Order: sequence, then C-alpha cells, then structure tokens
Amino acid sequence: MGRHPGGLVLYLVERTAKLAEKFPRHQITWKPDLLLPIEEPATWTGPLLLIQNIIDPSGSIFAFTVKKEKREETQNALNELLMPLQDKGGLVRSTVIEDSDFVHGATLVIQVLRSRTVRPNILFLTVGRDTEKDDMINQLINQASRYDLGIMVLCQHPRMAFGMQKDLNLWFRDKSPNWHLAVLVALQLQLNWGGTINLITTTSDKKEKRRLQSFLDRISDRARLPSMTDFHVLIGPFKECLKKAPRADINIFGLAAGNVLFTQIREVTDLSKSSCVFIKDSGQESATV
Repeated sequence: MGRHPGGLVLYLVERTAKLAEKFPRHQITWKPDLLLPIEEPATWTGPLLLIQNIIDPSGSIFAFTVKKEKREETQNALNELLMPLQDKGGLVRSTVIEDSDFVHGATLVIQVLRSRTVRPNILFLTVGRDTEKDDMINQLINQASRYDLGIMVLCQHPRMAFGMQKDLNLWFRDKSPNWHLAVLVALQLQLNWGGTINLITTTSDKKEKRRLQSFLDRISDRARLPSMTDFHVLIGPFKECLKKAPRADINIFGLAAGNVLFTQIREVTDLSKSSCVFIKDSGQESATV
C-alpha cells in the first residue's frame, strides 16, 4: 500500500522545512517569530506596541511564563495581557509551564519548540533598572544561544519610551559579522513607522572616515535599504558619539558574545536619551537579497 496522499503532502512539507533550516533565512523569506518570556503576566508592563511593530505584518509571538501553582489563573492573566495584539490580527500563542525554576522552565520551552517545523527565531527580553534579574537574563541568553535563537534585549528609556515611533539609529561596528538580524529588525520597524534609518559607525581616527562611509554604503547596498536611509560616521570616543548622534526614537546596537554587560546597556540608554535594543544574530539570518 502506498502512503496516503494527505500524509505524503505533510511528509514533503516537513522534509522541505527541515532542508530549508540548513540554509540562511534571507530577507525576502525571513519573518520575526518572537519567543517572549513573561515572569508575572498580571503585572508585566512590557512594550506591546513595539513588539507589534516588529512582528507586523507576518510575524508571530509565542509567550510563556513559568509557575508551580495557579496555572489556570496565570494563563487567564497571560491571555488578557496579549489580547490587544490578538485584536490587531497578530498570530499569538501562549502557555504556562509548570516548574519551580523560571530558567529551567524556559529551557524546556526552547527545547520543545526547537523540534517544531514552525518555531520562534528570536528570544525577546527586557532589562529594567532593577539589577536583581540580570543573572537570570544572562542564563536565558546563554540557553537561547545554545539552541540557535537570535536575541533581542530591550532597555526602555523611563521617560522617552519610543518617542514619536518614527526614526531609528542602527549602529555598526567595523568588521563585525553580527549585523544581519539588526538590519532585519530595523527594516520591520521602518516599514511600520515610515521614518528614517540612520546607519551609524564611529571612529577615533579622522583618516578612517572615507573608508567607513564606503563600509556603510556597502551595507546599505547589500541589504537594499530604503531610500530613507542616511549615513553617519561619527568621530570621537563612543560615549561622546552617543550624545551627538541624530535624535531617534530607538537605537539599535549589536550584542557582543559572552555575558551581557548590563551596566553598559543602562548607561548607553541614558546617554542616548532613548530606548535601546541590543541584538545578536543566531547565525541563521541573512539581511542580503
């Protein structure tokens, strides 16, 4: 007996998806599917509007929390929290994991989702002023890196939030390979905000300005960035350049490998006077066309 036609189609879809996983997800086919840990759904005040602007129009969210008890009550709170995103047509899924340790429960979520054909590709985390959670966030980042997830760490400015939700600064370090996911996220925001992308790099050597200008131009050309993109090579120490960079409603930086320096993240947010997001590639993305 041959394989049932319907089963054969599903089999071929699964095989095709697994084959596709071996290749980079290019700009044309890439979409943001966020994995969103929420420790306390009843009191979480995260940036839902920014998240919506990242996933719209074709991305998704898989939100979860970890609780040892009161699972039904927690699930209801999670559903209520995410309802505004669902009302706007977003693809939103959520679950409550029964566990006494948040990082252990989160690791189980990542492991289970990894086996699915359609799964999250970015772990989205938020950093506040309270340093108590820094170690837990680092553990989550390390687990996400083990399982080939991209990483976004948002530090929201307490007063400016996301301003007019229009312009954004996208910062590059010369010769860093970690820029593909940052470009893809910037393109999502520009699509929904309609503002300007400022490509920025810094140097302490004025003689490097022309070369770095060409470097930014090549990045823009390879990623086919929109016409509303400006180039800025800023001269001076990085912290001074933060102060004189173009005003923006969000600043996007690369996230270095290894343990996150949360003191630095908070300082950069203060100096730039805007919310900042720090992004690390999974190695599976490609912003080039």
